[in-house]
Amino acid sequence: MNDQLRLIIYKRKYVYDDLNALPKLISEYKKTSCDNDLCNKTKLYPLFLRKKGFNAYLISLYIYVMRCSNVYRKAALDILKNFVRAKFKEDVQDCLILIKLRSPKYQYLDYNWNEKITRMVMERQEIDHAMSWLSTLGGAFSALGDYSDHCAKIAGQISIEQCKLSIRLGDPQLVARCKLYAALSLLQQNNFKVSKCMVKKIFEFAVNNKDVRLQRMCQGVWAKLQYLYHQKRKKLNNGRR
Repeated sequence: MNDQLRLIIYKRKYVYDDLNALPKLISEYKKTSCDNDLCNKTKLYPLFLRKKGFNAYLISLYIYVMRCSNVYRKAALDILKNFVRAKFKEDVQDCLILIKLRSPKYQYLDYNWNEKITRMVMERQEIDHAMSWLSTLGGAFSALGDYSDHCAKIAGQISIEQCKLSIRLGDPQLVARCKLYAALSLLQQNNFKVSKCMVKKIFEFAVNNKDVRLQRMCQGVWAKLQYLYHQKRKKLNNGRR
């Protein structure tokens, strides 16, 4: 018999887990294009551990401990292999261990986890709410930043706060957009060198992540950067004359 066993955990027609169980590890079974040909050539031996099914909580714990403990996993696999040999009276190469789930008689609620999830949801809701307000406020100050350095600085500060919230949300694309807003604020304050470096890095990130919208935003800021830079050069040249 192979060291590998395939465990299929299911209930009715729904498969919850399809696992490859080895003494070294348990991993998800990855179906390949050769599987259909293999099924036609070789005979698969399905084996039901218990037709009535097992308590879903028990199987969840069983798989979890098998994943975490090398000693327990090896012992559990040895028992399953002995069970297969006793069932088929021979060494079977292709055996499917079918583990049927049944709903527990008594359900329980994890109140501590429920409290944590509730706090996380409320925090996410407040962050989204604050993000929407900062976006509206930042857009207004950014529009006025073309005419006022003070408004451009405030828009930059708002962008920094948006970036902090984006990091809390764990959204890299949103973080990149907030950095682009900060680059626009620096551009409005005539800090062309830093703004130019930021836009290049953000555009590279957008290309790598195939974010077309962010790429177009970078192109828009880049066009504005070139325009304002040439305007400043013209003013300097006219002043020298």
